[in-house]
Amino acid sequence: MGQINVAVAVNQTFEKYLYVMLASLLENNKGQDLCIFLMSSDFTDIQVSRLRSFIEGFGGGGQKLYPISIGTDVFPEELPATQMIPVETYFRLALPDLLPEGLDRVLYLDTDLIINQPLSEFYHMDFEDKSFCACRDVSTVVIQNTQKSELFAQLRDKPDFVYFNAGVLLMNLERLRKQVNLKYFIEQGLKLREYLRFQDQDLLNYLFYGDVRIVAAEKYNLFARTAYNSGFGYAKVKEETVIIHYAGPPKPWRHEEVRYELERFWWEYAKKTPYYTELLEEIVLKEVDTGYMDQLFRQLKQENDELKQIVQRCMELLKR
Repeated sequence: MGQINVAVAVNQTFEKYLYVMLASLLENNKGQDLCIFLMSSDFTDIQVSRLRSFIEGFGGGGQKLYPISIGTDVFPEELPATQMIPVETYFRLALPDLLPEGLDRVLYLDTDLIINQPLSEFYHMDFEDKSFCACRDVSTVVIQNTQKSELFAQLRDKPDFVYFNAGVLLMNLERLRKQVNLKYFIEQGLKLREYLRFQDQDLLNYLFYGDVRIVAAEKYNLFARTAYNSGFGYAKVKEETVIIHYAGPPKPWRHEEVRYELERFWWEYAKKTPYYTELLEEIVLKEVDTGYMDQLFRQLKQENDELKQIVQRCMELLKR
């Protein structure tokens, strides 16, 4: 089957959610040799040891954890970062430099993912002489940014320009090492920083135009909320999708969200982690404390009552 190399970049804030993603990865790739490279600046030795025990004890015997300590100070403060997209997003740019020379490819994965089926077919696909395999980004906010951003002014009208999502990124390390390194990425990021709304994802899309093999998003990087709003049900996604991505603000673990069916995938794997009870308590107790859903429904009822009154006045005017 061949070895699969997976890389993740995370800080302590996302530790519990990393476990859920890894549980789905391990469950659906049993019997597969997995090398998981953990890039972090703040994971302690205890956290790494605990994560290694979880990964290597999951079953199958072919999965190994390789921690890579990387300091956030490697990346200048001038590079744009936010609470939602922290500096760790730039860590993936260091993979060609940091991974062993013998590795010819690696699959970078965000933490807000669920691996629903085996990865082998995707991981071993032909790069077709490209630096990456990735999927089109279909989120509305990203599409709007691409249409307006000065960064893509000369690219967006080209018929072959496709803006890809970097949360699922199969990287051709052999090719990348011949073209770029971390120093180059940082230099370009600083040069273009005022245009980078989506940080290194914008940067990668700008630098690698025409050098990416675009593959089916519905199969390999399905945005869960977008799919649900488009009528995708649990059974369809279960059958047809390899990677489910909870991209954007709607996260299954946040209480300030209206729940939807495709979150079931995330919670099914949360059960397989040592944090399941804590995750449940987080979402339920915060709801009890804040009354978010109660406030939301009260607001909706008020807006509905106001709308009824407006409709009634319009009907009265029409009758006159």
